[in-house]
Amino acid sequence: MTFDEVFELGYLERVHGINGELLMVMDVDKPSDYSKLGSVFLDIKGKLIPFLVQKQKAFKANQLLLKFEDIDDEESADDLVGAGVFLPLTALPPLPDDKYYFHELVGMQVVDEDLGAVGEVTGVLETPQQFLLQFDHQSHEVLCPMHDDILVRVDKAAKQIHLRLPGGLLDVYTS
Repeated sequence: MTFDEVFELGYLERVHGINGELLMVMDVDKPSDYSKLGSVFLDIKGKLIPFLVQKQKAFKANQLLLKFEDIDDEESADDLVGAGVFLPLTALPPLPDDKYYFHELVGMQVVDEDLGAVGEVTGVLETPQQFLLQFDHQSHEVLCPMHDDILVRVDKAAKQIHLRLPGGLLDVYTS
């Protein structure tokens, strides 16, 4: 399993008790979608390591207590604190047609309302201020804010993302 095949569910915040339980903070919109975890992947030194979930219990709205198989004491659990918790992309709940996950945008054709097809999405970047759509235009990387004034619609069936690009944006990257 590679990082391209997973999404981050949250991270292990701290040890809870002396029996190896850990408190996971979930970074998802709807934590209840993940109420029955059989296994997860932990980011241990940049590698995804599978862990079987022995039991879990809701703690707070966005937190779970997790007990992993073979992690039976505080010391073993403490080694895992801070690790990112990941699930395969296939574990994401399905979305209605008018909603999308960012990874679904990669590979879509970028269509400007005035210019037509201008490139292909290569990624979505998260900055502290906003999300940026990253796409290739004439062998140049272009970054475009994913703002409501710019993003017109996403057509998952046609694999297209329709934008109203700010005037001159493409020229900044190609000049």
